Amino acid sequence: MGKTRLPHDGPASVPPTGPDELNQRQRRILKEVCDAFISTGEPVGSRTISRFSDLACSPATIRNEMQDLELMGYLASPHTSAGRVPTEKGYRFYVNFLANFDRVNRLEERLIEQLARRIEQACDERDDVVRAALRLAAEETRLAGIALAPQVLHPRLRSVRLFRVLEDKAMLVTVDDCGQINDQLVSIPPETSDAVLENLAGFLNTELCHHQVMADEAVLLRKSHELVARHSRLVSALVQRIRLAMENPAADTLFLEGFMNFFDQPEFRDPAKMRAMVSLLDRKEQLLQVLARNLDQDEKIRVAIGSDSGLAAPDLSVVTARYLGPHRSIGRIGVIGPLRMDYGRVVATLAEISSALTRLFTGSLPSPGPSQPGVCRPGTSSSKDPSHD
Repeated sequence: MGKTRLPHDGPASVPPTGPDELNQRQRRILKEVCDAFISTGEPVGSRTISRFSDLACSPATIRNEMQDLELMGYLASPHTSAGRVPTEKGYRFYVNFLANFDRVNRLEERLIEQLARRIEQACDERDDVVRAALRLAAEETRLAGIALAPQVLHPRLRSVRLFRVLEDKAMLVTVDDCGQINDQLVSIPPETSDAVLENLAGFLNTELCHHQVMADEAVLLRKSHELVARHSRLVSALVQRIRLAMENPAADTLFLEGFMNFFDQPEFRDPAKMRAMVSLLDRKEQLLQVLARNLDQDEKIRVAIGSDSGLAAPDLSVVTARYLGPHRSIGRIGVIGPLRMDYGRVVATLAEISSALTRLFTGSLPSPGPSQPGVCRPGTSSSKDPSHD
């Protein structure tokens, strides 16, 4: 993959930085601090940089540069140590301009072989394929894995059924063109007759099936006749429920793996942080939103650092990779870990696993795009597919 430069897109509280904001020596020192801290988890001092790097300057000069980097917001000094650690801003500059995203030696062939063996044992079911890939990602990175099963971005309805189950409740059943079935209870006025429910279901089938669900149910209501005019509030509620069911991933499409890996990281040995990690498991909706965000954007790798991650815990990063599934569907597979994660290896691992998933699901690789994973804040898309040459 070669050395990669990423477009920068930090949060509003951190002004955007470019590669020329730091001089060459500052860039070298920031990279040395990030590499050392990622490797050891210990704050890095000027003497450590002087001893183990080939910088042709004294520890005092390095110390002065580190002080300047701290003043600019790239480094911070923990209270318990004389050394320094990267800040979110420092990690963003590191990932954007300094980190090496070189392909891990023979990683692609080995991962594909391992994944193929696991999938053969998993009977080739779609969900089992994703779970096998996710377990492999968690094992390779020693981080917590998260994956979204393939989603059809703009599904078309095949059929709608509506029938009473209680006096004021009806069951709304929808089937899309990929065979996915969704059923949910909806409230109805008690006086609504079975004949009206049948007629409303027929109307919804006529107007919605085999078309993309309309973003605004008012468009549908304008086409209404006397039946719909008489029950416009119920029709509006039904269309809204259908739209949400078609657009939002279900909770059972989210897979988690390797969350115990958090406790191997020194950052999360603090009881309060351990509780925060465990609480993530109870926030499936939040994790779904993190993975499904901008799913229709043509970005292969997304790196969300700290406050950009969309998670409640600010000292986490999320790296995800997009893969293609059957029936024009798209999913994401990724890992959650500390800010101190080895971004180069994580990006390379996920890029290869996502390519292997795409190949296994579709028989081919996605079309290559610009060769950079993206550092994005929630709601933005500043990145494209990395090349898989």
